[in-house]
Amino acid sequence: MAQKGYISEFMNGGRIVSHGKIESLESGFRLPNGTPFSIYIRPKNSENTSSLDTVLNVKCYQDDEFSDAPVAFNGWSPMAITEIAPNNDILETCDLYWGSGSYIQIS
Repeated sequence: MAQKGYISEFMNGGRIVSHGKIESLESGFRLPNGTPFSIYIRPKNSENTSSLDTVLNVKCYQDDEFSDAPVAFNGWSPMAITEIAPNNDILETCDLYWGSGSYIQIS
C-alpha cells in the first residue's frame, strides 16, 4: 500500500487517517487488500429517527463469514470491519461513511 507521510503507531492507534462515502452497496463494500475499516451511519432524516442503531451484515477482521452486527447511529463504530454484505436498502434512509487507520487510495 502506498504511504502519504509518516504517522507514528501511537498516533495511528484508533485514528482515522483516510475516509470516504459509500455510494453503493449493490455488490457490498470492501477496501483494497482487505484493509479493516470503521463505519459511520447518519440517518438522512434525523427528525423521524427514534432508533439508536441499525443492523448490518458485516465481516469483521477475525471473522470467516458474514453475520449481523448492530451499529449505532451518528458515531464511528469500534468494529474492525473488512467487508459489508450487499444491502442498498440502508442507503435509502442513511448516509454511510468508511474510515480507516491506514492510507487508502481508491481509484
